[in-house]
Order: sequence, then structure tokens, then C-alpha cells
Amino acid sequence: MSCSVLHHVEVCVKDEAILDLLTHGFGFSHCARRVTQRASQWVLKSGGCVFVVTKRRDGEGVNENGSRKMNDACRNEREWKKGEEKSHTNGTAVDGEHWTVFCCRDSDSHTVDSVFNVALVVRNVDSVTEKVQAMGGRILRAPCDLTDSQGKVRYAIVTSCCGNIVHTLIDKAHYNGDFLPEFEPMDHACINGSGSTTSTVNGYHEHAQENEHSLHSDSNSDEPSRQHKIENEVDASQNPKHEDKVSPSPPLCTHVDHVTYVCRAGESRQLLDWYEQCFGMKRFFANGEETEADGFVLGGNIGLRLKAMEYWRCAETGLLSASGASMEDASLKLVIAEPLPDVSTSHVETFLRAHGGPGVQHIGLHTPTMAATVAFMAGRGVVFRKPPPVYYDEGVKLNEIEEAGHGSELSMFKDLGILLDTEADIFSEMEEEEGKKRYLMQVFTGPIFKQDTFFLEVIQRCGARGFGAGNITALAKSIILYNEQQQKLKA
Repeated sequence: MSCSVLHHVEVCVKDEAILDLLTHGFGFSHCARRVTQRASQWVLKSGGCVFVVTKRRDGEGVNENGSRKMNDACRNEREWKKGEEKSHTNGTAVDGEHWTVFCCRDSDSHTVDSVFNVALVVRNVDSVTEKVQAMGGRILRAPCDLTDSQGKVRYAIVTSCCGNIVHTLIDKAHYNGDFLPEFEPMDHACINGSGSTTSTVNGYHEHAQENEHSLHSDSNSDEPSRQHKIENEVDASQNPKHEDKVSPSPPLCTHVDHVTYVCRAGESRQLLDWYEQCFGMKRFFANGEETEADGFVLGGNIGLRLKAMEYWRCAETGLLSASGASMEDASLKLVIAEPLPDVSTSHVETFLRAHGGPGVQHIGLHTPTMAATVAFMAGRGVVFRKPPPVYYDEGVKLNEIEEAGHGSELSMFKDLGILLDTEADIFSEMEEEEGKKRYLMQVFTGPIFKQDTFFLEVIQRCGARGFGAGNITALAKSIILYNEQQQKLKA
């Protein structure tokens, strides 16, 4: 398994519904598994995109008198918390629970589904850990070594300065295994979630049958993720008719293009400074209208400010990318979305309320074949947001779509909700290569979880390095439209 600066992202969930979404819908392969007393974990991969799905194994039942009782797993959880400070000093994980950390780490039970761990490959685990601690971060796991037949990995787990986000810091210079020690490799043939026969109805999977190799053998979930049960007029026109235009052979997505955080108003400057000091990341301007102090501001009811930073493999300190990684895969891009003061209706404010504070709002997955990939995913039940119909009209985006050479695909773009943007890219004034426009295409899913928090983006870059300023406006409008229609359905 090749890895770049970003080793993996970790999702902490109440149930495993996201497994079917990522494997059946997005074409990820299930490549490793880990089960301990405190957690069940699945490793899913598409190209260089690696997700670890973690489910806390809450071990509490109910006594005959109605009081809560504690089994060994829950008791170990309590004992782990008591011994956590000791583990900070000697690097020893309590009860052998290396790697285990939860998004709701200060709670005895799961409280909110969240993408919370951005695991990074670093040059020197100890040095980066010291920098994080000096900048106010907590050490959840002190640096320590893990070995197996494939070699040695040194790692630590630290908190960030943004909400519940943590970073597992990993040095794999002396490790030849596919993923990490203690994770058991899985048969790559099992790529579609549970391996059961599935059908897709309005964006969620109904299992026709279960087989003995189900990934969900320890599931006690009683509610599918929000992405799987959304039914609304915005997405009702989604149609699998384009599915046959793409091969289902993975990977559909080649690498993580960017990770977007949402912070509270006024906190973006602090985040930029923290990541520069701890990891050597640098601010970069992705839009011609951006300023050093204010970033890129979208006013009105959109109400947000964007700032971006990245880390290149040519840097001398902090993070480390694999020598074989592509230029795109070797650059870790973090985007910070900050609400503007006194704008309570923005979608970033909605995230902060539903998530209970700052965190990872979305992740952009890069594909080299935008229309075909999105058609395949939509045909598999992935629900994508649609921009307002006027988006594709003349004088809005029609001219850009035609000039980029996609005029013949306009109908498909409308059906799938694909957005295209050439304006507001700071590099758009550079000379066009071979007469080609610099642009990007992107599409955004609906909420992945029950709460209106995290979503995924599929993006294809065609020379552009920005993030589609015009499309962000369309996204914000589609979210407002979505929320209005959800209210009508509830009425």
C-alpha cells in the first residue's frame, strides 16, 4: 500500500453503514481488519485514498433493576482512562490497545459520528510530538515502537488545535507491510462491503441476502447513515442510466485532493500558525481575489472565509511523502472554512452546531475520469447535491462548460450535478498550455452521517489549483435548497 504525506483518515461511527457506502458506492476495497476489546476497525482503500472506519465497542448492558452494568470491555475502557497519563510518559499502550482512539475521547460512549483522525507520515515522530506539545497539543499516545514480521513502525497520537481532530504520527521507514502492525490483511476480492447481494433504492442499500463472510458480524446497528436514507426532490432525478459508461474496476479515486476543516469565527489565523510551526505547512493563495489577512471571502447568506495551506515533499522538515508518490499525491492540502461574524445561516455554522464544534467538514477525492466516475457512483446509490437549475444556463456556467470542451456532456452534467469552474483560480492568468483551459470539475455528496456534518467531494483537476469559488457558491445554494425541502418533507 503506497502512502503519501497523508497516511489515512479515520472515521469514528456508531454503526457500520458507511462501509457499504464506501465499498459499494465509491468502489473502495476492504484491505485490512482489526478487532480489540475496545474497538472494531476496517481499512478501506481506493488508489492512495485510505479510510479507517472505527466503531467503539460499547460494552454496557442493563441490570434487572434497570441500572447499567459494565462488562469487561467497558471496564477496560475505564481502566484505560485511569492509566492514560502513565502511557503519556512511557509510551506503553494500556491493555495492548495501540492505535485505538475515539472522536468522543472524553466520553464513555459514542456521541457523534465524525471524521476525526488525520494520520500523517512524518520524518521524526519524537521531534514532531515535541513541537505539538510545545504548541499546546495533548499527547494521547507517547512515541513508541510496534513490530511484526514486516518490520518496525514508530508512532504517536496527538491532538490538534481544531476541535476533536487528532493526528496519528507515523514513521514507516523500517516497515514493509501493507498497512500497520496489528491490522490483519483481508482478501481484496471482497470489495463490495458485506459481500452480500445488494440493490439500490433512493441512495441506500437493501441487502437481498447475507453471506457468511459479512464484514458486519458484530453489528448491532439499528439505523442506517443519513446518506443511505435521504429522499428529497433535489436528488430524485438522479438516474443510474449513465452507469454503463464507466468500468467498475477500482480505483475510481486515485488520491485525497484536500481535507477541509471548519473552525469558529476568528480562529483561522491560529490554525495556520499552528500547522506551520508543528508540520512545516505553508499558506498558499488559491484564488485571485484572496488577501493575506482576510483570505477568500464569500459574503451574503453564504457567509464564509476560506484559507488554504499545503505541504510539498520537497520541504526539509515535518511531514514526509513516499518517494514513489505522484506530485499531486505528495502534496497535502488543508482548507480552512471559517464562518463570517453575524451570519448564522451559513452551512459552516450548520456544521458547527450539528457536529458540536470544529472538525473535518469534507474530504475531496480526486478522479481522473470525472463524468464516468460520478455516473458509476450515482448508479450505485451515492446521493449527490444538485446546484440550482440556473447554474447550467447561458450567462452562468454554460459558456465555461462549452469552452472547456464539455458542451456535448451538458445533459450528463445536469443529471449528475457536476460543477465546472475556470474563474477565480489564481493561476488562470498564466498562459494556457496547448490552448487548453485551466479548470476543475467537482461534485458534492449529501450528508454522510445522520447529522448534517461531513460530506465527500469528487474532484478532477485539469490544470487548476484552486477550489472552485463559483462552485462553492452553487454548493451553498444547493445546501440551502436541500434544507428547505427537508423541512417541507417533515411538515
